[in-house]
Amino acid sequence: MAAVRILDDPVPWPAEPVLDQSWPSRVDLKQQVIDAIAAPILAAGAVTENERPWLLLCLDEVIVNAMLHGNEGDPTLLIRTAVAIDAGTWTVVVADHGEGFSASAVPDPEDPDSLLLEHGRGIRIMLQWLDQLTYYQRGTAVVLARHRPGAT
Repeated sequence: MAAVRILDDPVPWPAEPVLDQSWPSRVDLKQQVIDAIAAPILAAGAVTENERPWLLLCLDEVIVNAMLHGNEGDPTLLIRTAVAIDAGTWTVVVADHGEGFSASAVPDPEDPDSLLLEHGRGIRIMLQWLDQLTYYQRGTAVVLARHRPGAT
């Protein structure tokens, strides 16, 4: 399982993205955003059909977090998304205009006191499948990455 990292470093935007698009923070657009990000990854065969639900779940998690937590649901604030695909890995970058977060503020999903909380499980779930989950600029941007099937 990958480990989550939270860095103050600048966001590593892809040099040659197959998608680089900004979206208003409107939850009613969530599925459209997810579909736009997933489309080039799926078209490139960068995930298997069995992995597709994991991809969509991870994208849902980061898009909702950026729209609702980062931009606090303000439709005048945009989230920026980018997708890069190479021979071995696909990468998604999502950035918002929020204040970020502290890793210590995220509940430990394995702590019995956290079991009934309605939040705080997203990072743990994404770490089950992704090869990289890194937050930049104190959590205002996130990079998700996974090796393509058959890549090392």
